[in-house]
This record gives sequence, C-alpha cells and structure tokens, in this order.
Amino acid sequence: ERLGDVRSRAVTMGQVADILVARGQLDEALRIRTEELLPVFERLGDVRSRAVTMGKVADILVARGQLDEALRIRTEELLPVFERLGDVRSRAVTMGKVADILVRRGQLDEALRIRTEELLPVFERLGDVRELLVCKANIALTLLNGQRTEVLPKAVELLVEAHAMAKTHGFLALQQQLEGIVSQFVTKPDAP
Repeated sequence: ERLGDVRSRAVTMGQVADILVARGQLDEALRIRTEELLPVFERLGDVRSRAVTMGKVADILVARGQLDEALRIRTEELLPVFERLGDVRSRAVTMGKVADILVRRGQLDEALRIRTEELLPVFERLGDVRELLVCKANIALTLLNGQRTEVLPKAVELLVEAHAMAKTHGFLALQQQLEGIVSQFVTKPDAP
C-alpha cells in the first residue's frame, strides 16, 4: 500500500482470501474477492486476473451450495473470456468445473458428454498428462455415480488407466487417491 503497488496488493489479498477459504471463512473470502479484487482488476483492465478471480468466486459459491450461480459464472462469464483469449487449457479446466457442477446437480449424461467429447481430446492434444488422468478418473467416477452395473467394467478400466498414468509420471498423491478407489473394485491396483 505504501508503495502504491495496486496489483501486488490485490495479489496478496487474493492469497489472504485463499487462506480464509482454507479456514472455512467463506463469507469473508467472498467479500474480499468481490468487493476488493474484482474492482481492482477491472480498473487495471486485467481480463485474465478478473476471470481467475471470478473462478474462485464460483468455487466459493459451489462450496456454499449455490450451484446455479456458480454455473452461470462459469458458462456466461468465464468461458467467453477464455475463448476470446484463446486459452484452450483454461477453457477446458473451466468446462471440467462445469461438469463437476452438473454431477452435483444429477445431470450425469451431460457431465459425461463434456468430459469425454470436450475435455479428453483437449488434454490429449495439449499433452497434459495430469489433467488427462484426472479427466479419466472423473469420467469413471461419474459412470459409477450413475450406479448402472453395465458401466462398471469401463469405469474400472478408466480408473486403472489413470492409476497407471499417475504411477508412471510420479503423481504420488493422485496415485494414492486412485489406489483407494481402485481397491474397491479390484484386488490389486496393478491388475489388468
């Protein structure tokens, strides 16, 4: 503040808001993002930072159960910005979060369509192994969420693929999460 560095102050306040979210103080984190950060990024004309901040606002709204408003922000505000910027990865990550909301709303078919038809091809094209394995795991979990026995083999196959990718590429935390999920369906995580 003494240096008059508005951007650095905003970035620091964003980090404060992140800490507040981690502590469960969602209302204050939401206030900081909407009342302090958004106006600064708008004044600076920083479209990307404004979009990232709106994404974090949407995350808070999801945590508070305000799915409709979070979905509106992601589809009506964030996706157009990332499309204009040509930011394929950020658009795909945003679509993944849209799919997450759709799953919570019980719209499993549309969530599956987004993940299989829009996200998988993008992450494959980008060569983003981490996002690709997370996407495969999310497709599997969405299939399992539908509780249809005919999709169980495909879901397990995707979980095993994602686990193998996590192991090969050294994503230890993801590997351990997937081992826990896979072990519910097969005796050994490395089983074919």
